[in-house]
Amino acid sequence: MKEIARGAEAVVREGKLLGMPVVVKERVRKGYRVPQLDERLRRLRTRGEARLLHEAKKAGVLCPVVYSVSDYELIMSRIEGKLLLEMAADGRLLRKTGEALAKLHGAGIAHGDFTTANVMVKRGSAWIIDFGLGGFSDALEEKAIDVLLMKRSLGDAKGYGVFLQGYRAYGDSAAVLEKLKEIEMRGRYVVRAMAR
Repeated sequence: MKEIARGAEAVVREGKLLGMPVVVKERVRKGYRVPQLDERLRRLRTRGEARLLHEAKKAGVLCPVVYSVSDYELIMSRIEGKLLLEMAADGRLLRKTGEALAKLHGAGIAHGDFTTANVMVKRGSAWIIDFGLGGFSDALEEKAIDVLLMKRSLGDAKGYGVFLQGYRAYGDSAAVLEKLKEIEMRGRYVVRAMAR
């Protein structure tokens, strides 16, 4: 299998399963952790990510299908497309990305790394990938961080505004956006304090 990505927690490879293109995500051992703790964390995070993907699908979010789960490995459908990061996104696509996050938050899922690097574009649709840092949460702070990460990732006020049009489909979006303002103010305070 060909390695296509390597992150802090996992190695991602592409291959085939019964002739179908798949992605295999393996959580790798961390030598700095106590072995028993390392095994437990990798097992919990692998199974947790599988549950998040399942619940995201149930909520109507386009994301990979999980074919197999083992202790430290997920085998998922491979999404053939381009990363949103690699392309100039049109308004329709950014709105769909916002709608996808609205669905995740409506299902009580915080993605944890909601950036243009974790949105695949396939046939004009936004597919959400890499739920490795995600979790089940109704906390406004967690949801606001998802929005903040996309805002920073887009780096474009107009594009962010279009993204928010889609995100406002989430019933509690006003409360999340209010929390986002609070987080950004905290950030400014921290930066100013560090500069002194």
